[in-house]
Amino acid sequence: MTNSNVIVVGSGVAGLSAAVRLSLAGRHVTLVERNQYLGGRTRSFKDETTGDVVDNGQHLLMGCYHDTIEYLQLIGSRHLAILQPSLHIDFADVATGQRSSLHASGLPAPAHVFTGLLQLSSIPIADRIRLVNVGIELLRLSARKEQLLRSLTVEEWLKKLGQSEKVRTYLWDVIAIGSLNDSPSNVSALPFVRVLRSAFFGHRTNASMLIPKVGLSELLVDPAARLISEKGGQVRLGAAAKSVRIDNGRATGILLESGESLDADDVILAVPHFAASSLLADSEVSQKASALHSSPIITVNLWFDRPVMEPEFVALLNGRMQWAFNRSKMLHTGGSGQYIACVISGAGSYVDFEKDQLVKVAVDDLSAVFPAARAAVVRHSLVLKEMRATFSPTPAAEKIRTSIASRIPHLHIAGDWTNTGLPATIEGAVMSGRKAAEGVIAG
Repeated sequence: MTNSNVIVVGSGVAGLSAAVRLSLAGRHVTLVERNQYLGGRTRSFKDETTGDVVDNGQHLLMGCYHDTIEYLQLIGSRHLAILQPSLHIDFADVATGQRSSLHASGLPAPAHVFTGLLQLSSIPIADRIRLVNVGIELLRLSARKEQLLRSLTVEEWLKKLGQSEKVRTYLWDVIAIGSLNDSPSNVSALPFVRVLRSAFFGHRTNASMLIPKVGLSELLVDPAARLISEKGGQVRLGAAAKSVRIDNGRATGILLESGESLDADDVILAVPHFAASSLLADSEVSQKASALHSSPIITVNLWFDRPVMEPEFVALLNGRMQWAFNRSKMLHTGGSGQYIACVISGAGSYVDFEKDQLVKVAVDDLSAVFPAARAAVVRHSLVLKEMRATFSPTPAAEKIRTSIASRIPHLHIAGDWTNTGLPATIEGAVMSGRKAAEGVIAG
């Protein structure tokens, strides 16, 4: 058997976050990953046709992602993501072609966001005034109200606050679907409210977008792997864990599918919920993980023969696609054409679409709001379907999310699906890894 101080199973952001913290604390870490690449669902790769860097799924980070920002500082890649001085989001209505933008004012938080919302031209004035109801409710949030929010859907909560169908479509649904990856009629209001509070309150840049200027692997993954190795840790690719070894009631290591057994003082299980259940059969963690349901994300990558959109990113209203990202501008790629990534979150209705159908949907939505796209030619396309991108944070799911601190001694659980208080975001994943590492260090 091979001795190791701490074994981290899974090299997604949660596992990397835990491994980095432990490595910096002087622990010997063995990071095992079943795939031949690191990063899990948060990675990038080079497109063979164009040579451009493609993210497995496009992500926008936020200024309120404090754990993520600290993680980037620890691994030395913070300079590769740019924080907006003030929140700015462009909107484009696919149904009408109307363009609008949300820009935070110079006032202190949270007034800077709400004054910006009051000037959002795509929403009728009466609806803008009723946005104040949401602000008041966020200010009055209490532990008792959080328990009530856990059982309400986002849609139910917003209706209680007098938010019309139009303001939900043109504002709140954009935030909810983007951050919770499912329909507002399905997901719990509690993680949504926590996202809003994190963004709107505290420092004014909490609401700002943190925009990666490189691929996700270069930003989040590769620097972490280098740090772990430099600190004496071991990164093992193609090492598929079969089960966590439990001896005398405590975690003592893992068994690989190859038959190899690895000993450890502590084990951190940092895999998605759909993988955790098989690694911890017949446990409480397994039962809770098995009860969670996944929600897909589809990214349609398009390479046009000419520039078709100017903003770095735009929220698409009343369309099939929800966001369009100007990857050429974000990554500062050259050439006469333009690379755009269009995203559908909560994409269950589209997973059976063929590639050509999805490309047409994306081009049609872009053409409705960017006239230059109507005459442009798609030189190349790549469709990515992440079928189990995140868990769906329904009211039922919020009641059973597992604790990071396992009831099994020396076993810790990390992942965006654990009970972080946040939806399945990069921030939740990084936070869970930090807390799991702190649990190991605390003994």
